[in-house]
Order: sequence, then structure tokens, then C-alpha cells
Amino acid sequence: MRGTGLLIIAWLVCAAASAAFADDAEASKLYDEGRQDYLDGSYYSAGKVFAEAEKRADSNAIKANSLLAQIGAWRMCELYYREFKAIEKLLTLYPEYADFGPLVDREFEIGELYAVGKREPAFWALRFIPWLVDEDHTEEIFKRALDRAPFSKFSAKAHLRLAYICDRSGRVKESIAQLREIVRDYPNCEQHKLAMLALAEGLLELSRRGDGDGSYIREAADVLGRFNALYPDAEEKEWVKRRLLEAKDIQAKRLYDMAEFYRKSGRQEAAERYLARIVSELPESTYAAQSEEELVDLDKSYMPGDFLPDPENRLPQIKAYSLPTEARYIMISPGVGDHHFLTPVYDLKRDAATEPPASAPEPGEVKK
Repeated sequence: MRGTGLLIIAWLVCAAASAAFADDAEASKLYDEGRQDYLDGSYYSAGKVFAEAEKRADSNAIKANSLLAQIGAWRMCELYYREFKAIEKLLTLYPEYADFGPLVDREFEIGELYAVGKREPAFWALRFIPWLVDEDHTEEIFKRALDRAPFSKFSAKAHLRLAYICDRSGRVKESIAQLREIVRDYPNCEQHKLAMLALAEGLLELSRRGDGDGSYIREAADVLGRFNALYPDAEEKEWVKRRLLEAKDIQAKRLYDMAEFYRKSGRQEAAERYLARIVSELPESTYAAQSEEELVDLDKSYMPGDFLPDPENRLPQIKAYSLPTEARYIMISPGVGDHHFLTPVYDLKRDAATEPPASAPEPGEVKK
């Protein structure tokens, strides 16, 4: 009996080995057919044959080679998501056969193609219909690429793309997390400047919605301050100045509301402390003068310091001028009306006495 059992086991092992050999031989034959289709320019057919070869093969080497061939075929078909899935499968299951660096760089490139609008056709046979396309996989592709190579030369741009996607879909906190990574981990990349501005704006938006402990607005003010230090000659410096003033106003309002709460609760010392912080730390805010007045009323021994800056003068004043009036009323301008008129068409029915002057009066001049 024992000998019979050993013979059965040996027979099963031989049968499995022969089946595996048969599968590898069939897979190799399919691989050769796919290679011929590829050389003939039938890339879609080649990709399908390579995929079938990969399924039937038992050898890791044949499976890996079939995946590499699929990557090339899908790329030639511009089926970039299928190419991405083939790259992921190769890197996950057969990393010893993969050239890691170029393949992960290619994942970033595919993500960028999707970010600028490239999509796979929903059906290969109907690929000539431009709007019949598959869903957007940009976020999935970039996240997988970043998991594999967080400090690639493409990583900062990928984080910025993800921040934009999250912001567009209303996930502000996720967007801010992506921007924080750029600011923290990629200080020398070209996206760093834009990431700091976007991070500050996102934090300000969160603080406007409600900032319990004031952490968002403090971080926004810190980011804007560091931006001024890093990029003193940036063309966005006026925008940054306005946002810094807004951040100070939000901080001052938060402190003022807390002071009012303590004042109404009868805790005068706490109210004085918050009002004094506004006057000393945020003198340019719109709440500084009001806080100083209330502080004088609460603490008779308090002596105001120097004059506080006028909030109206925090930003340059822009003088507005009215547009000069036309000499006559124009009914149709050149280019309007299917470009039938090369010169203006005036309203001839208007009384000349009611027509506006030929030119706008100078400031202070009364035009008759």
C-alpha cells in the first residue's frame, strides 16, 4: 500500500510538471504571435495576445516578459490606464524583472497625461467618438506613483495636481495636506512658491468657516510671512500683503470676541488680557482702536501708547476716473451685426441739445 501511495504522488508531480511545461510552451507561442502582431502594427491585438500569454504562463519570467510587452503595446495604442495597470502589476508581482526608476517615472508621465485631459476610449471599437471615454484616473495614478517614489523629480508637481483635484471636489483639508507636503519636503522645486500661496489661501478659507483654536489663521500668517522672506521681490507681494492684513483682522476678531465673552461674564481681567493682545500684537487690524477704547474703559490705570495706524491707510488708495463720454450716441459699433458695418452707426434722431459733450471734462472743470 505504501509503495502504491508513493507511486501516485510521483505520478501527480510528473503530471503537474508536464502541465506547467505545456502551459509555458503555449504561453511562449502566444507571446511570439503577439510580437508578430506588434511588428505588423496591430498594437491592440498584440496587447490582448500578450495579456492572454501572461494569464496562461506558469513561469515568472514569461509572465514578466508578457507584462513588459503589454506595456509597450498599450502605450502605442494610447491606452494609458491599461499601461499603468500593467506597470503596477509588474512592479507588485515581479519586481525582480522590473526596471524600477523608468517605470515609476512613466507612471508620473501617465498621471500628467490624465491631468491635462487625456482619457481612454470607453470602447475600442467606438474610439472615434471623442466624448465616449472612460472615467478620470488622475488621482489614483498619482497616489500610486507617490507611494512608490515620494521624492521623485516629478513628486512636487504630482502633489500640486492632487491638491488641485481635492480642492475642485470640495476636499479642502486634503488639498491643504498635499500643499503642506510640497512646502515641507520640496523647498527648492519650482512648485514651492505657488504651493505656499495656495496653502495660505486654503488656510484662510478654513479660518473663515470657523477656526476654534485659531491654528489655521496662525499657520496662514506664518506661511505668508515666510513667503515674504523667501520671495521679497515676487510679483504677488501686494496680494500677500492684503492676505496678511486679512489674517490679522481674523485673528483680532477672534481675540475681540473672546474678550467680549469674558467681559459679559464678569471676568474683567481675562477681557483686559485679550484686548491688550490685540493692541500690542495686532495694531494694524481694524479692531485695534476699538479694543484700546474698551481697554481704557475697563482699566482706568491703562495708558494708551503711540497712535495706532489708521486701517484706511493700510493699502494704497486707488483713484477712480470716469470713462470719457462719446460725442454722439452710437447705435452699432464696427464688428457688430455679422461684421456688416465698417464704421460706427450713430443715432440721428437724438436732439443735438441733449447730446453729451464731445469729450469728458477735466477734473473740476464744468463743461457746457
